[in-house]
Amino acid sequence: NNIKRLFDLGVVTGRPDGTFKPNDNITRAEFAAILVRAFELEQQGDKVFTDTATHWAREIISTAAYHGIVSGYDQNTFGPNDPITREQMAAMVVRAAQLVPVREAPTFSDNASISPWAKETVAKVTASGIMSGYPDGTFRPQGKATRAEAATVVVNLLG
Repeated sequence: NNIKRLFDLGVVTGRPDGTFKPNDNITRAEFAAILVRAFELEQQGDKVFTDTATHWAREIISTAAYHGIVSGYDQNTFGPNDPITREQMAAMVVRAAQLVPVREAPTFSDNASISPWAKETVAKVTASGIMSGYPDGTFRPQGKATRAEAATVVVNLLG
């Protein structure tokens, strides 16, 4: 239902073969594209990472960078085709939604696995209910997000 809702809104698209492949990993570029479409951001910015210069999502990534939603691994590298991790997805969501700080830290059994730079963003997205952990009590911050998970996160984000 979440995928259908986002498809109907024009926020997600399928694969060239007409499928969605919900269990496939989603890339950093694909998730940036979903957020840019979900927030109906107009194309802006001129940031081009070395590895996005000829990429299909170059303008989308530039727009997301302009709005502070994405950043690269460094000044020149974005990794558009890299699978997005759950903590990277959390960071993009927090920036897109401009979520306010929270006082409570998340209580996942794998809290120690959350990168130091992502601890606050994971706390924000989980406190807001936009993202959650797994039934086993983990968050799996380094886990690769699927296309279905990304759709659910964006539906939660949009309310």
